Amino acid sequence: MRTVKEVSELTGISVRTLQYYDKIGLLPPSGHTDAGYRLYDDAALERLQQILLFRELAFPLSEIKAILESPDFDRNKALRQQIELLELKKEHLETLILFARGIEL
Repeated sequence: MRTVKEVSELTGISVRTLQYYDKIGLLPPSGHTDAGYRLYDDAALERLQQILLFRELAFPLSEIKAILESPDFDRNKALRQQIELLELKKEHLETLILFARGIEL
C-alpha cells in the first residue's frame, strides 16, 4: 500500500488531484491509515493508469468514471469516437497553422 504522497511522487499527479478524484468517486483509496491518510494498492494504481490514459485522450472525468464503472460501456467504441474527435481537432489546428503561416510577415 502506498500513501497519497507516494502515489503523487510516483505518477506526477498532484496530491490535490488525487484527493479530488477521491471526492468525486473516480479513484477512491483502497484504505486509510490510523491517522486517516489515504492508501492505494496496486489495483488502485492500475485504475489511475487507466484514468490518466483517458485524460490524455481528452475524455471528461464524468465519462471516465462511467467507463470504469460500467461493465456494459463499450470502451473501444468510446476510444474510437475520441480518436475521431482528436483527429478533427488536429486537422483544425493544422489549418490554423497554415493560415497563420500564410499571413506571417
